Amino acid sequence: MTEPDRLPAPASRHALALLRFPDPRTDWVVVTVATLDAPPDRLEERLDDLHRAVPVVGARLDGETWVPGDPPPIEVVAGDPLLDRATDRPFDLATDAPLRLVRSDDGRRLAVVGHHAAFDGLALVAVLRALVDGHRPRPVASPPPGPPGSKRPLVERLVRPADRLAATPGVWPGDAFATRTVALSGRGITGRIAAAAVAAAGDHQRRHRAALAKVGLTIAVGGPAGVGNVASYRRIDVAPTDPVAELVQAALASPEEPGEQVSAPKLVLRALQPVVERFSDTLLISNLGRQDVPGVQRIDFFPVARGASAVCVASCAVAGAQTSLTVRARDLSPGDARRLVDGIATRLAEPT
Repeated sequence: MTEPDRLPAPASRHALALLRFPDPRTDWVVVTVATLDAPPDRLEERLDDLHRAVPVVGARLDGETWVPGDPPPIEVVAGDPLLDRATDRPFDLATDAPLRLVRSDDGRRLAVVGHHAAFDGLALVAVLRALVDGHRPRPVASPPPGPPGSKRPLVERLVRPADRLAATPGVWPGDAFATRTVALSGRGITGRIAAAAVAAAGDHQRRHRAALAKVGLTIAVGGPAGVGNVASYRRIDVAPTDPVAELVQAALASPEEPGEQVSAPKLVLRALQPVVERFSDTLLISNLGRQDVPGVQRIDFFPVARGASAVCVASCAVAGAQTSLTVRARDLSPGDARRLVDGIATRLAEPT
């Protein structure tokens, strides 16, 4: 296994699955925006300390090799970083560090943004904690892969793709971000979020006079603790009438990984570019669980919106503080994104 605290280092299997992914429209920008109790002190000092502990914070990509580089500057914007288009702009990994920090001018909102080849959602939370309270995280490398999953679902999607969530008519200059505060407790939360999202997606389709029969779900799966990109996922297809929550929990329990994370051969992935959207999901679901981050009131987490549908639903709870439910969408208007997250939140609040 590659030593995660030493550079130069080759890109991991998780990183290669993204760097070689045959969809040129996907920028792989993961956005996390925290609401803080107070403006953080010693932010630059803590960033330097983090960079020493986790060199990928300042790395550059030379081909498919991470090489040492300087940590990113701390950018300041007027108002909420989530409303500033500079926050989710694409990375140029040859010249940019794969981490971006953007804070509001009052210091109370801090965006910790990463390229997914270097950071997954839990890694960005660990980076946030390092910056806010000085907790030094450890770098982590990709563990050995699990058994590759069956190729049958991919063949079935090639023949009959999952339904796309209907785009809002018009041209939208950037991703739409929507958030709600929710109360979630008990077991099977990821499955419950997925079930509520499928139901709310049905409402969205009816508003746009579109069908929803085959729902493709990708469900994020966290990896070992630390800073890096070690997240995996499970991919299933369901019907709106299926017991979605139970099917999601069963998929999460499976050790099988998607074949492209086990091995991502360049030539094979390149050959798939003309048909890659036929394999796309209807929704991506990611639940970061409950995180202990002192000094933080709320974490709004937005995974990458990609594929034909380009809609993801996520949740992150802060211990002793708020639980955030989010929607990020490439092709929806802000209003449609808000209606979608409202529909999910309403269903999550209903008795089970």
